[in-house]
Amino acid sequence: MLEAIHYNPHSRIRMHISLASASVCEDDVSERYNVLPMTKTPVEAAYLDPGGFCFNDTENIEFTVRGITFSVKPEHLYSVDDVSWRPLGDSWVKVYLGHCCLVIPSIVWIEVQSVISALNEVCPNGQQMLRERLSDVDGVGVKD
Repeated sequence: MLEAIHYNPHSRIRMHISLASASVCEDDVSERYNVLPMTKTPVEAAYLDPGGFCFNDTENIEFTVRGITFSVKPEHLYSVDDVSWRPLGDSWVKVYLGHCCLVIPSIVWIEVQSVISALNEVCPNGQQMLRERLSDVDGVGVKD
């Protein structure tokens, strides 16, 4: 259902992830930068990684919205709300994550944001988790 769209590294276009059956992502990149994809590979889940720290011992939370599987680390939940995005036409959005751009229908992104908001209510705060783990390291602190 999802595919990773890879561009020539010299183009400086980062990987994009979109629905395999849609051309919205490729059309946008081609129109803006005159660059075509090099390769495409199937992707099982869209990782909602806003960039920044993560722990190697926490389990990803997976959920499905309208047939698309999303995965997020609990410590990333608090900052997924703040990722940048822009509309693509009337019904798609481009979401700028730390490692890639995610191009999905707008209605899916709205529902993903609702799920993230609900998860934020029940999961530990990522900043607090980091504070606790670093509390006994002298001279290291976490910004609010």
